[in-house]
Amino acid sequence: MKLMSDRFVVTSRRERGMSLLFALMALVALSLAAVALVRTVGSGSQIIGNLGFKQDATTSADRGSELAVAWLFSNATGTTLQQDGSTGSGYYATSLDALDPTGTNLTATTRVVVDWDGNGCSGAGGTVTSCLRPSDPTTVNGNTVRYFITRLCSVAGAPTASGVVCATPLTSTTGEDTNKGNRTYSDPRGFDTPSINPYYRIVVRAVGARNTHSFTETIVHF
Repeated sequence: MKLMSDRFVVTSRRERGMSLLFALMALVALSLAAVALVRTVGSGSQIIGNLGFKQDATTSADRGSELAVAWLFSNATGTTLQQDGSTGSGYYATSLDALDPTGTNLTATTRVVVDWDGNGCSGAGGTVTSCLRPSDPTTVNGNTVRYFITRLCSVAGAPTASGVVCATPLTSTTGEDTNKGNRTYSDPRGFDTPSINPYYRIVVRAVGARNTHSFTETIVHF
């Protein structure tokens, strides 16, 4: 009877040791799950925050487009838009087909980049043919906004000048249409004459919180 009692005691101790091992394993598993949950929540919050900053920067970039359009309207008369604008205006009278507005097209052999940061395009990699200055910076809702305007013409000069080829609308409306858009050969007003006013390309960069960058591009005509 005494030997059986000793065996019973030894077995009971072994069972308590196994329970402790399982408890430790469960504790480790719960700890790992808690850490994973915290990291998941933190990553989700960071992503949501970044999206919010991106949206805010994009909204400010839209405001930058409006400022660029206002500059174009204020200089629509005369010959201002036929030549490159003054320093700080961010306006160029040619289309600049090799323009790389974001500075990410590193494979292009001929590339025109924009000096968004005012450092002489020192951060642009690859081959850079020209480094052009955008408009002076403007603060919109705490974001730094600059725009860059190009007239969609082959060279500078008047749109009607010899050798100047511009992207223009096929037709332009020259007044109120009494025929509600209908056109016939018997209409005394005839068909609209082609417009000579070119298109303008507006690229805006907005830099917001956490160094968030947002680019927008708009094509306008007036």
